[in-house]
Amino acid sequence: MPRFKLITILIIITTVIIGIRLFQLQIISHSYYKNIAQNEHQGYTELPARRGEILITDKNSGEEYTLATNTTYNLLYADPYLIENPELVTETLAPLLFDLEQEKELDEERVEKEKDDAMLIEDETAREDALSKIAYKTDDKLLEDFTQDLEDQLSEKIRDQILLIEEADVLLQESLENMNMDGVWITETGDVYVVPSEIDDKEETANLLAEVFQVDADNLAKTLEGTNRYTVLKRKLDPEISSQIEEIKAADENKDFLGIDMIEEYYRYYPEGELAAQLLGYTNTAGVGQYGIEGFFNTILTGKKGHFSSQIDGTGNQITVGESIIEPAEDGANITLTIDRTIQLAVETYLEQGVNDFQAQSGQAIVMDPETGAILAMANYPTFDPNSYSDAYELSEIELTEAQMEYVYNEGTEEEPIYYLYTHIDPDEKIRIFQDTDNPNRWYSYTNLQGPAVYKNNTIQSIYEPGSVFKSLAMAAAINAGEVEPDTEFNCTGPIEVDEYTIDNSTHTAYGWESMTDVLVHSDNIGMAYVAELLGNSLFYSYIQAFGFGKRTDIQLDGEETGYIEYYEDWAKSELVTHAFGQGISATPIQMITAMAALANDGVLMQPYLIEKIEYADGSITEYEPEIIRQVVTGDTAEKLTAMLTAVIERGEGIQAKLEDYYVAGKTGTSQTYKYGEPLEGAGTTIGSFVGYAPLNDPQFIVLVKYDYPKTSIWGGSTAAKTFASIADFIFDYYNIPPDKN
Repeated sequence: MPRFKLITILIIITTVIIGIRLFQLQIISHSYYKNIAQNEHQGYTELPARRGEILITDKNSGEEYTLATNTTYNLLYADPYLIENPELVTETLAPLLFDLEQEKELDEERVEKEKDDAMLIEDETAREDALSKIAYKTDDKLLEDFTQDLEDQLSEKIRDQILLIEEADVLLQESLENMNMDGVWITETGDVYVVPSEIDDKEETANLLAEVFQVDADNLAKTLEGTNRYTVLKRKLDPEISSQIEEIKAADENKDFLGIDMIEEYYRYYPEGELAAQLLGYTNTAGVGQYGIEGFFNTILTGKKGHFSSQIDGTGNQITVGESIIEPAEDGANITLTIDRTIQLAVETYLEQGVNDFQAQSGQAIVMDPETGAILAMANYPTFDPNSYSDAYELSEIELTEAQMEYVYNEGTEEEPIYYLYTHIDPDEKIRIFQDTDNPNRWYSYTNLQGPAVYKNNTIQSIYEPGSVFKSLAMAAAINAGEVEPDTEFNCTGPIEVDEYTIDNSTHTAYGWESMTDVLVHSDNIGMAYVAELLGNSLFYSYIQAFGFGKRTDIQLDGEETGYIEYYEDWAKSELVTHAFGQGISATPIQMITAMAALANDGVLMQPYLIEKIEYADGSITEYEPEIIRQVVTGDTAEKLTAMLTAVIERGEGIQAKLEDYYVAGKTGTSQTYKYGEPLEGAGTTIGSFVGYAPLNDPQFIVLVKYDYPKTSIWGGSTAAKTFASIADFIFDYYNIPPDKN
């Protein structure tokens, strides 16, 4: 090939390569390198945003209360490199920082760990000898050890190890492993550490790592020196201790405390503790909202971080003539809930009492304004404190007898076992337990028995068969469709056969001739089967949908379940019949109370809502108004149902909800639960519920109470109805509503 041609080809190839590289640098990677350049020549400081507050009011007084706010505590840290006299600093700070109770807890953990280790010693004599030497430290010894640890921390001018990067990707890990560098190690989670004392040639190691991480080698070499410029001494410093340390620093003429300083750390704080915990949710250690309002509105509560940047010279000093940019932080929005603090407090008190009195697994309650759909209270029990949400994971040791060990089952895999202790068989009751990995003879359970399941808001996230409460809605559909009237008579002669099933009343009573009102008063399944057959599949299904079942209410919370109702064309005759008394339908408590509220609101279904207003940092406000979904039944039908449901309370199965001075309308519900498709029987197998509203002439509140697996009674009328009566009586008094009974 002629030399000229060869040179020409090489020039073309070189030009193409350069062009491609320039295209990559100037176009594809423009933003990346621009950011690098800006960071090299600009000082950059992030300005934190304040997380918005969550507020509720007391409707009577109008007083506002904070459910979630922010607080700051100082973090105390040291720069050991600047501390020339660690003994003096330690002598001054140790008495201020020492927490005897905290140190005792740590010592308790040490003792338990040493005992576990000793129990693994096979030789009995050696084991007993090791156990005999284990002892708790005295208070003086705890202080002495704390003081020594603090002095060691302040004296550590070179770090033992340095974290370079967290959770490195697989390719990066492989690159580092192939380089096989001394002093560099990777954890199982991909965190990359360096141990300065194990690196002989820090400059060479820095060059190799800089190529992998694409960072400046000189800066990395300084990092690898391991100079310890920052070590945390204590978080959440007591404000009084902070003040004392500030005074010490102010009086420090010799600069002995030059390396000691404090910075503010923001923490989420819940002044009302457990109040409305599942409704609120919490923020995790990263400040991200989890569950409830904190989770659903996390973005607007968080706000937007700001920043301050300015041009700097090669030594890191600000260039006074350079451009400075301040983008202020945008604080999160404040959210005011529709919850009434006084009602919420009362409901939680009565619910906790009910769970304990009726020996239920758990309970839920909702109070709503039926005219607007505003939620006035939403409670779950057991509950938790969002200030210490991690306590839900706390374990307590349990002693298991040989008999109990027979009922411990691994429901996970051999590699990842998940153990449960069955406390009752058929109906099954079980608790999650954990085996000590070092000592298989030791077992633990969640201290609260539920663990993190306690975060769940079962008023919207738990589905159940509503049972006989649903008869109210089926009857409303039949009256609205002109199929029956309250005084329409039906002859209940006893059990009926539908498909291969026998339909009977819960009391096994044949009521004879009775009105439709009596069908509800007696909670007559056979009478409701008659009503369902009059409606037929299609019409009944259309009313079930109109009342809002089978889809979310879209209340302003995460994780709401839809519930389920099969399409009417797939119903067997027995399913048409059983749907009329709330079987074969799954619903959430929020769906149930929303549907029943339509009967208290002239047949109008309202959108349930929790947010009264949102106030943004710029001063703008979004207010939420009541929203009509649809007219489900006529006002006349709703009025008739209210009268019928009042009879249920005054002379029917809802008599436990009867009040001395007030009329209320309501209906009980008892839902069977199943195992392997077969209904369970007996105490602890049912879900008891009650929904009621008042006053009759102008309903101002509707209450749903639900207990899961109560043991004192299988009936909702003997459990949930009683709690309803307590809550309703309280609200009548709180609202100062005059009695309507003569």
